[in-house]
Amino acid sequence: LKRLPELQSRATFSTSAFASHNTPAMAEEEPSWDKTIEEWLLADNVCYAGALAQAADFALYAAAPVEGEAGWGFVYKDDHEEEVLQDDMSTKKKTISEAACLAEAVSKGKAPDGGFWMGGLKYQITQYEPEFEIGDNKFVCVIAARPKKGIHIVSTGSQVVCGFFDEEKGQSSGNCRKVVTAFAEYLKGIGY
Repeated sequence: LKRLPELQSRATFSTSAFASHNTPAMAEEEPSWDKTIEEWLLADNVCYAGALAQAADFALYAAAPVEGEAGWGFVYKDDHEEEVLQDDMSTKKKTISEAACLAEAVSKGKAPDGGFWMGGLKYQITQYEPEFEIGDNKFVCVIAARPKKGIHIVSTGSQVVCGFFDEEKGQSSGNCRKVVTAFAEYLKGIGY
């Protein structure tokens, strides 16, 4: 699942664009994007899960929470079939590719035919900002929602950060957005 070893070897964990965010040193462990996601997005119960994908293919390569690889269960489901409501109110089986869903959301701001799915759950895309500015950088920002849950998605151009929040866990969309955009800005600042 670790698709980008070159990212791991180039990653620095001691710098941050935000002085208020402490990025712990990874001591004697090999740097892990899974743990980095956990530190940036899940600390202080801001998100319950997070993921990273390459913008080249939109396939997820890192997820958190790390323990027991629980993050993967929240953020990803293999290609699967779903009953999708048609215009005539009938349903039709449709194969869902979550990488294709993420690609369509980031590149076009809409869900593909069959809807927008992440982690086996269907979401509605509620906001799309193709040129969201933070400092001197522009990012693509997408918000996807379902009852009491949501995902903030930010693309740096080469990487895609996904933060998942759940209001029933005391998390909010606004706080999720803050940490996801901060992490995306950090990634952009170190060359991603």
